[in-house]
Amino acid sequence: MSKIPADNIRRRGLSALLLLLLLPSLVKAQEVQQYAVISIIIDDIGYHQLDRQMIELPGKLTFAVLPNGPQATKLARYAHQQGKEVMLHMPMQSTLGLVAEVGVLNIDMQESRVVEGLQRAFAKVPYAVGLNNHQGSLLTRHPGHMGWVMKELFKQGYFFVDSRTSKQSVAEQVANEQGVPAIRRDVFLDHEVDRLSIEKSFHRLLAIALKKGHAVAIGHPYPETLAVLQALLPTIKDKGIRLEFISYQLQKSESGWAWNQHVRK
Repeated sequence: MSKIPADNIRRRGLSALLLLLLLPSLVKAQEVQQYAVISIIIDDIGYHQLDRQMIELPGKLTFAVLPNGPQATKLARYAHQQGKEVMLHMPMQSTLGLVAEVGVLNIDMQESRVVEGLQRAFAKVPYAVGLNNHQGSLLTRHPGHMGWVMKELFKQGYFFVDSRTSKQSVAEQVANEQGVPAIRRDVFLDHEVDRLSIEKSFHRLLAIALKKGHAVAIGHPYPETLAVLQALLPTIKDKGIRLEFISYQLQKSESGWAWNQHVRK
C-alpha cells in the first residue's frame, strides 16, 4: 500500500479547514440570495408636510427630491442624515405642456441648456446619487434630448430610473446605449389615492418581485401611502422579500457593473 506524502496530507487538511471557516459565510450568502428584492422611491419630496414623516419610516427607502421645492435642499440633507438614499426628481416636459416649475427640461432646449439645467438641479439636491423624471411624458420620447441627459449623467457618475410616465419612453434604452445604469418603474403605488387601492398596488409589487426576483415602485408623500407603508413594510420579510435602495438593484445589474468601474476611475 502506497504512502500518501506528508505535503498532500497538509494541503488537504488546510483545504478542509478553509472550507469550514467559509461555510457560515456561504450559507449566509445563499440565504440572502433567496430573498426577492423590492425598491420603493418616494417622489415629489420638497413640498409636502408629510415629507419628514416619510423620510423617518424605517428601512432602505429612496427619496426623489424636486429641486425647486422650498424644502428641497434641507430635506435632501435630512434624508441623508437618516441613512436614506437621495435622488434628483428632475422636472421634464409632459404631453400636457410645461410643468409649472422653473428649470423644467423641454424639447425647445439645446444641449447646453439641458446640461446647465441638470447641473443647477443637482446643486440643489445634495447627496443625490441618481435621477428619475418628474412627469416627462413628452421629453422622454425624444432620443436626442434623452441622449444629452444621459451623456451628462454618465459624465458625473449618476444612474437613471425611468418613471415610465409614457409607454413610448425611450429613456431607459438611451441610458443603456450611453452606458448609464438604468431601471424602470414596475408599479405606481398611489396612482389612485385611497388606502385600498394602494394596498392592492403594494401586493402587486410583491407579486412581481417574487416572480422575477426584483421590482421597483414609486409612491408619493400622501397620508394614505404613509399609512400603507407603515402597516405593510414590516410584513415583507416573512414573505421572502427584502427592501433595498434602488442603487442596490442597479449595482447588481450588468450595466451597474460597468458603471461601478466607470465611477472608480
